Amino acid sequence: MNTREQRVSEPQSVWASWMRAVLKVARFVLMLLVAPVIYVLTYHPMDTQLAMRVKLDELSGQRDHLRDERDKLLRRMEWIKDDDAYLETAARDRLHLQKEGEYVIRFD
Repeated sequence: MNTREQRVSEPQSVWASWMRAVLKVARFVLMLLVAPVIYVLTYHPMDTQLAMRVKLDELSGQRDHLRDERDKLLRRMEWIKDDDAYLETAARDRLHLQKEGEYVIRFD
């Protein structure tokens, strides 16, 4: 009788039942080892690095823009503190103010 041709009515040997249990455990361990390998093979760190570089470039551009805006506002603040001519020009142009006795004609 071949090992594969066991009859249902015949009792299995202890060795055969142990072997089946060992094979089940071996299959489980093999699946546990295969899952990380599949993850490592499909994980692309270069894509993550590229996305981070793109984000870094965007943030650097924003930083430069904000730095320029800050410098512009600091210069304007210095002009307001120190330059009377700038204050007069700003008052006339932006606030539409005029000196006493002065007539302003505006064309739109």
